[in-house]
Amino acid sequence: MLKRHVFICSLLLILFAATAAQAHDMWLEKRGDKVHLLYGHPGNTDPYPVSRITAMTGITANDWRVALEPVEHKGEAYAWLNDEFVMLTVEFDNKYWYNTEEDGWRNFPGPQEVRGTIVDEGRSYKLAKEIPTWQPFMAKPVGQRVEIVPLKDPTRLKKGDLLPVVLYYEGKPMPTEGARVSKTSDSGIEHPDMADLKGGKPFNVKVGPAGRQLIIGKYEHRLDDTRRVWYAFSLSFTTTK
Repeated sequence: MLKRHVFICSLLLILFAATAAQAHDMWLEKRGDKVHLLYGHPGNTDPYPVSRITAMTGITANDWRVALEPVEHKGEAYAWLNDEFVMLTVEFDNKYWYNTEEDGWRNFPGPQEVRGTIVDEGRSYKLAKEIPTWQPFMAKPVGQRVEIVPLKDPTRLKKGDLLPVVLYYEGKPMPTEGARVSKTSDSGIEHPDMADLKGGKPFNVKVGPAGRQLIIGKYEHRLDDTRRVWYAFSLSFTTTK
């Protein structure tokens, strides 16, 4: 029991230190009969508290939702796929963060009294979608609080093609203030350049070389001068051309 407690504490320390240095992304990867949840950056992932996964879902071609059960494995998680799913989704509660002049970034289960001068504070959430097989309903929001919606089948595109996407917040096009999206879906780029949204119009993402593609979105919802709600979200798919 003590060893397990030490292991969990070590994972949390790694998570907090890494996040303070560089905000982490999260995405899904379907591999055979499993879907893996990865946290960090392409080519460089980190362990995370699996208990923070609040929902993993498989969606069938009929737009039917099936709850998936995360399985912990070496500090990460995967879920068995016991049906034919055309889309996979996940939601992750990254708890409450404070950034103070004295102590920098620190993470807590929820709001609390902290010492020092608060620069930023707020709740952090991470969400992801994976498209193994395209269906027309995917050109609209599927019900995540924040999500990237492709306006056409991304799996049929080739390197250099432009994929129009719309970012949604609570079922409506996302406000432009505080919202960004990666300019490319090339998963070989660890920290892709991000573009600000403009006028609620679709944004064209340049498709990377054939294979795994990953689009990253960010949204900072301001509550007041210091309080925020941060969202990091992603859309992944695979091209073959």
